[in-house]
Amino acid sequence: MTETAPQKACALLLAGGAGTRMNGKDKGLMHWRERPMAHWVAEALNAVATPVLISANRSLEEYRLLGDVLEDSPDFKNQGPLAGLLAGLIEAQKRGLAAILVCPCDTPGIKPEVFQRLLAAWREQPELPVIAQCDGRSHPLHGIYPVSLVSLLETQLRDDNRRVMVFAESAGARTLDCPDAAEALKNRNRPEDLAN
Repeated sequence: MTETAPQKACALLLAGGAGTRMNGKDKGLMHWRERPMAHWVAEALNAVATPVLISANRSLEEYRLLGDVLEDSPDFKNQGPLAGLLAGLIEAQKRGLAAILVCPCDTPGIKPEVFQRLLAAWREQPELPVIAQCDGRSHPLHGIYPVSLVSLLETQLRDDNRRVMVFAESAGARTLDCPDAAEALKNRNRPEDLAN
């Protein structure tokens, strides 16, 4: 089956965090296995979906080397990953795309295969988001979200609720079991996590 325009998804790399657990450093630019974490993630995303959009609020020149940088809307500045997700959804909608495949910058072990499986599951029911699940734990920032969710997400942020799982559940997200992806989905958000 050929991919039709309404089922086209782009990628979104979330790199807009404050780096609190990294002593204030820009997490996406911290090195894991001799490369910035964001580079690993962008490479895996780029293998399955283009363009790659990047939600970032600092180090913008560095991130522009990896894709099209988006800053949070002034209304939702510094409101966490959901603000970045909203910026990505709005941009994808402007570009006539149907959804965004999202991944945070602190999971550099992620593999394109996980994204391919998420995209395949989403195409079965493109009106609903799909998120990864591994060992009974859901990973709502490793998923694909239709652009039709912009209003729902704006409402949640205006209600000052920044919980990602709350959004995924209210959007009717389906989970995709990824039993072999524990290492790929591992968050490396503290300096000691970068050693291995």
